[in-house]
Amino acid sequence: MKRIVLFVIGCYAVLTLGAAGAYFTSQSQNPENIIRAGTVAISTEPTSSALSIDTLAPGATITQSVTVVNSGNLPVSVVVSAAKKAGITAFYEALTCRVEADGTSLYEGPLSGLRTTPLRMGPGSRTPLQFSVGLPAAAGNELLGGYAKLTLYVDAEQVN
Repeated sequence: MKRIVLFVIGCYAVLTLGAAGAYFTSQSQNPENIIRAGTVAISTEPTSSALSIDTLAPGATITQSVTVVNSGNLPVSVVVSAAKKAGITAFYEALTCRVEADGTSLYEGPLSGLRTTPLRMGPGSRTPLQFSVGLPAAAGNELLGGYAKLTLYVDAEQVN
């Protein structure tokens, strides 16, 4: 019996000593936190037929403007390219193109190879691009009455 009493007293002593080593604690809350992903959204003005030209003659160059709008909330890198959808291939391949933004050349060469160097745009910014489309003076009568229907592609990628 004496052993049982000593065992109970020992357990009580251990429990009492453990409780004496407790720490004070506190907690604060900061509720209603929301984390959202950014957006990449671009558009062009005008929305169609921006490079429509009716009377391009050999040796002539006509300049048209297309404004790229970054309506997203992240900075983006923009690249413009083109693809022929219909028309005379020889005429399309003879066309030249120069693209500038704020006086900086982004591309100069055949329209059929159009792919601009990347243009960085901040959130909410608008950048007018000047497209100068020409037909070389050496173009012959085989291109007379030719046409090319094309689509401009404006691709944007988030800047890291």
